Amino acid sequence: MSADWRSCAVCLEELPDHELLTHLSCGGALCHVCLEATSKHYGAAGFQCPVCTAEVNPAEDFVAAPPSTGNKCSKRVLTIPVQFRYDYEDNDGQNKMKLFGHPRMVYLANETQGESLFSAIERFLPFQVPYKIVLTDGQGYLCSRCMYNIHCTGCELVREVEITLQSGDHLTVICEEITQHQLDLAEQVSDHESLKDLRSQDPLTIQDCFHAFTESELLDEHNPWFCPKCQHNQCARKTLTVWRYPDTLVVYLKRFVFHELCSTKLDNKVLFPVNNFDVSGFVSGPTDESMTYDLQSCVCHFGGVNAGHYTAFSKNPSTNQWYYYNDETTTQQDPSDNDSSSVYVLFYQRKDGQLPFSLPPNQPTNQHLEDQKQPSSDITDETPIDKNIENTVINEHEMKQILAQLKSSEESETPRPVENCVQKSPLSNSFDFYS
Repeated sequence: MSADWRSCAVCLEELPDHELLTHLSCGGALCHVCLEATSKHYGAAGFQCPVCTAEVNPAEDFVAAPPSTGNKCSKRVLTIPVQFRYDYEDNDGQNKMKLFGHPRMVYLANETQGESLFSAIERFLPFQVPYKIVLTDGQGYLCSRCMYNIHCTGCELVREVEITLQSGDHLTVICEEITQHQLDLAEQVSDHESLKDLRSQDPLTIQDCFHAFTESELLDEHNPWFCPKCQHNQCARKTLTVWRYPDTLVVYLKRFVFHELCSTKLDNKVLFPVNNFDVSGFVSGPTDESMTYDLQSCVCHFGGVNAGHYTAFSKNPSTNQWYYYNDETTTQQDPSDNDSSSVYVLFYQRKDGQLPFSLPPNQPTNQHLEDQKQPSSDITDETPIDKNIENTVINEHEMKQILAQLKSSEESETPRPVENCVQKSPLSNSFDFYS
């Protein structure tokens, strides 16, 4: 900003010094419009300077700076809104104003020739009719330069002189001789060609996803295919097909993608069938099995890339009743189209491949177990002895015989000290240590 330009302390508009009123004590600057509005706000209660908050008399303590006698202020480029207004008389002879068309923007120097300004505006005219250009506020009905109590509808600009623009100015093009048909044409909206690149907001179906997965993709020179025969990169066409589908089909929707140098989540609605999902149109192999699937469960994701929350739907195979699992909360709820924007992973089961499901047999009760227990006093001579117990008794008898034989052999030989002799027991297949 040039040194000869300052900002109003209230509206912050950049204006030349000679268009601002300066407080003599603190040096705070106000434009004429803000000074008048502030004076009306305080009324008879006393005016306070917005900068130093001291009570002042606006007529005496705020003075206009003298015009600069030095070099001319440097030029700046301003962004000026342009709007169109239709001035007419109604049936009662009263003057009426109506904005029409679509606002535009023009970039002009703060000091520009009138011919240059009119030439820039003529490029935006919706039709060739007599017109004039006035300075207005953002509403387009009152002048931006005159005091509001004058009720000026806009100071007119002319081609022949140099025009000084301010940052708060709006240019309003007034047309007086236009027809209703021309007004209707000016209100029409046409889509820019760039809108064709926008992603459709219409809901997709899971069949659309299968079509996109199996359609052919052209590999151009930017993404070529390496030919193993000629050992060179070649342009080719790639097609993915499914030869045979499994009994349990897991469908994973790619909702997290890397787009425009950042990761993002796609919240597009994907409608999915709960029953009778037919995949016969997406198979390239034999179709001797059923191609119809039923949904058994699905996982949902809420949130974005950095944080999120998972929930799940699952069908009870015994009762065919759907349940919704959200952390520790379980509710009886069926999946529906309302979940199409959050569904993430789907689990389908082939109709003729569903295995029979049954609950495990009931476990024996405590009373049944107690009835099977018998006290040791009930065992008689007629009670059959367990075979393992009988084998254990025989093994113990054999062990005694072996120990007796060892003892007799030791007595017949010359006595010698025995330390830590080790004998393997035939009973436990372990080692017994004795001395």
